[in-house]
Amino acid sequence: MKLNTKVNLFSMLLTSVILIGSFTGIYYLYKEFAFSTEAEQLQARANELTTAISSLESMDGIDSIFGAYLPTDGAIIVREIDDNTGKPLIRLQKTSEQIDFKLDPAQHYTEKTIHDVPHIALATPIILPNDEIAEAKLIQPLPTITDNMNRLLIILVLMTLVALIPIYLASQLFVQLIVKPVLQLTSTMEKNIQQSSYEQIPTRKQSNDEIAQMATTYNHLMAQLEDAHDKQQQFVGNASHELKTPLTVIESYTKLLKRRGTQDAKITEEALEAILKETTNMKAMIEQMLALAKTNEMTKINMTTFALQPFIDQIVQSIKTAYHREIHVNIPDVDITTDEAKLKQLLFIFIDNARKYSDDVIKIHASVKNDLHISIQDFGVGIPQEDLPNLFHRFYRVDKDRNRKTGGTGIGLSIAKELADRLNAEVSIDSELGKGTTILLIVPLSGGAQHES
Repeated sequence: MKLNTKVNLFSMLLTSVILIGSFTGIYYLYKEFAFSTEAEQLQARANELTTAISSLESMDGIDSIFGAYLPTDGAIIVREIDDNTGKPLIRLQKTSEQIDFKLDPAQHYTEKTIHDVPHIALATPIILPNDEIAEAKLIQPLPTITDNMNRLLIILVLMTLVALIPIYLASQLFVQLIVKPVLQLTSTMEKNIQQSSYEQIPTRKQSNDEIAQMATTYNHLMAQLEDAHDKQQQFVGNASHELKTPLTVIESYTKLLKRRGTQDAKITEEALEAILKETTNMKAMIEQMLALAKTNEMTKINMTTFALQPFIDQIVQSIKTAYHREIHVNIPDVDITTDEAKLKQLLFIFIDNARKYSDDVIKIHASVKNDLHISIQDFGVGIPQEDLPNLFHRFYRVDKDRNRKTGGTGIGLSIAKELADRLNAEVSIDSELGKGTTILLIVPLSGGAQHES
């Protein structure tokens, strides 16, 4: 069953139940009110009859008094209180057929239908002029109530049918407001699946309802998927290109060795060195690509508290030992709570970049200003301003020849950005050509890591 059919059916059924329930209550309340009103009028007549009888001094002319208070088309039956014979003292009625029925002592008045006509009856005690105590039963037929109830029933049924028309029209409008965007969304999704596209749906201006939010969210999703697809294509293309270059070099030198053999020691040494260098570069590139893929996963965060000074000294000492570089460190004695392994990897990438692209001293300075500020400064060739916004893009290189010489792959800073985001850290780069580059890393002192989801 389609959504529009469900909405129409549900709204019509719900409305019908509400209307029928409401109108049924109105019908029976009106019926109760009508009978109560007639009973009150009959009781008033009985009270007047009692007053009139009590003013009589003899039984003469008593029938005329009863006749004066006889209900229209009804009856008055007078019986002695303790008389069990069933024979009335007085019976007055205008109809040829005698009407009588037993009263319910628990009710103020008794209702009974005789020949499809509702009747009500009530009794009132009276004292006859001869000092006998009797009971006068007044019976009142109510043919107009039946007619009125039938008219009311017809009116309520017509009102129900008439009320369903605007409800149906309103449900149709509601269906258009709800189902149309859903159908549009479904159609667009099917089209995107068939054509492998990322088409978005038009959004209503100046609207902030749930439908507009759904369209906006879908468009954002499509934009992100398209961006992710483009980055994936770029990643595959760049990875293929970057891996192709060292493989080509290795293949060329391998063919050279195959053609000339190992007779020429100089050529052999040159070929082996080139093969080893390109193999090392390719191995490093693959490792970084795998690391970059891992940073896209929600790897577990291990929060620990540790002293910052010995932590950075250890990183710096390992780089000094491996590359014999001069690194000046100024780190305060402060504790930090974060993921130690990820912060170590992040700092190593920045310090290693400073080592690769400068031959001068490297300065590392840290200070506490609510958060921890760590700056890594080199005095190398610097980076053009137009390249700064793209440094964290995967495989982006300022100078391919320079990166080839240093062994750079263009992936390191992308990994660093992923790690910084995981640690809730901020990264900014300031650089000037010919003067060097400064990387500023701001890390929360406490809890500087995103929780995995």
